[in-house]
Amino acid sequence: MFTHILIPIDDDPGSRRAIEVGVALARKIGARVTGFHAMMEFNRAGIVEELLEPPPAELRVLAQAHADKLFAPLQREAELAGVPCDTFVKRSEHPHEAIVTAAQRARCDLIVMASHGRRGIARLVLGSQTQQVLNHTGICVLVVR
Repeated sequence: MFTHILIPIDDDPGSRRAIEVGVALARKIGARVTGFHAMMEFNRAGIVEELLEPPPAELRVLAQAHADKLFAPLQREAELAGVPCDTFVKRSEHPHEAIVTAAQRARCDLIVMASHGRRGIARLVLGSQTQQVLNHTGICVLVVR
């Protein structure tokens, strides 16, 4: 059925649940998993930002360290379950586009991702990356709450 599961991960606690479900499913069906984090682009607008922010190279190192921290629970869970696991990061201003592209490039046949459960104004203002992924991919998506 499914052989390769993409698990997008961010700072939201729902990502932990997506990891648990994605790895458990992979274990049951003999699939492998790939963790993915869409890192925000670094947009430097001017001298004020230069005074307040570290240089771009340092920002990239910090962002990668943050991604590695996000991937740690996935790697630990996959290792305990005996599930093959890879991870990668891509910079993007639009996480849903990066997730869809990552799934295609990695040849994943399932995306397991969390729904943040935003409602009302928060959903209107912040949007739903999960909904955008559902709208823009032809790959099966399992939404975890």
